[in-house]
Amino acid sequence: MFTLEVSVTEKCNLGCPYCYVANRPTWMEPEVFDKGIEYLYTLMERSGDKDYHVSFFGGEPLLNWELITHAVPKLRADPKCAGINIITNLTMIDDEKADYLKANGVGVSWSFDGMGSNESRPLLPLLENTNPETGEIFNGILDMYNYKKETITKLTNGCKVMIWPGNTADMTENFEFLLDWGIEHPDFSIVRDDVWDKDSLVEFHRECGRLADAWISKIKQGIPCSVGFLRLAILDILFGLVKGKRPFGCFAGANGGVLMSSGEFYPCARFASKKIMLMDEDYDFKYYQKEFDPRNYDKCTDCKLNQVCNAGCTYSQIMNDNKPLDSVCELFHIYYEQAMRVVTECRDEPVFQDLILNYIENVGVESEGTECRS
Repeated sequence: MFTLEVSVTEKCNLGCPYCYVANRPTWMEPEVFDKGIEYLYTLMERSGDKDYHVSFFGGEPLLNWELITHAVPKLRADPKCAGINIITNLTMIDDEKADYLKANGVGVSWSFDGMGSNESRPLLPLLENTNPETGEIFNGILDMYNYKKETITKLTNGCKVMIWPGNTADMTENFEFLLDWGIEHPDFSIVRDDVWDKDSLVEFHRECGRLADAWISKIKQGIPCSVGFLRLAILDILFGLVKGKRPFGCFAGANGGVLMSSGEFYPCARFASKKIMLMDEDYDFKYYQKEFDPRNYDKCTDCKLNQVCNAGCTYSQIMNDNKPLDSVCELFHIYYEQAMRVVTECRDEPVFQDLILNYIENVGVESEGTECRS
């Protein structure tokens, strides 16, 4: 399946310091989207994919609602479109938009940094950030979310939390906070770029252990929940050890790409931000599908995680001479270790066994005759 990300605008009402998308007033026009879908079929012929999945993102995609409502009916009518998703900070959501997304089967991925969001995701002084009852800017993004809590929780039970050095210390508190909101499987995703120094890695090691403790405690209480990057590490281990197949975590360049508001295709938005690797008629899918794998480098061949590591971000590796970043490798070792500790301590818990069986089904492994190994 081809994963298509559609950047409907690069404009955003937040000012997140770690975001690699420039906050510029670019807007995708309906005709650009239509031409992009036509070219997508050409890319799929070359990549070998038979169908595709669309994720709208930005900037903040809800700022270009006109494009969303133009695109969704066309996608729903296309038998090759297997699903539609939108990645949004949900600050712009209202009941009308929520009802439209639900009625049209559009999945919602809520981008949220947790309890520290007032500092890490500052509200810009825009009309869109105004409380309609007071006429004043909300007192931080958490104030806005609490105001819209009923609409948000009605719309989605999923949430993405980007983990970077600026919010590592809050991971466990964020997990507890989101559980209180009824979000049992928050997608904690790590920024896998050259932003981690020695001190931040030490802090991540400490806080990752504390987060794993919190997950273990919830499982032992019979609460069906999980934590994004630890859950995915277990999935990688199932791929690598049960199926004898190493996962490769990034679709960019191999079986996916991004359609920018300009109409240009790139492997992902990070390549687009640098205007490199345009997916034109000379683009080589086979290289990224068959040959590109940074785990084949000397530093990876003797690594104990070689058969389970998902290798991380393609863009970061290409910018690092096709080799994984040392700091990202250190991150992987830290959280894979904690993931295995969760497996060891929770393997006999019924709630955890149900989660594992679900993972096995997701990777296409027959559950009969398999076991969870510590």
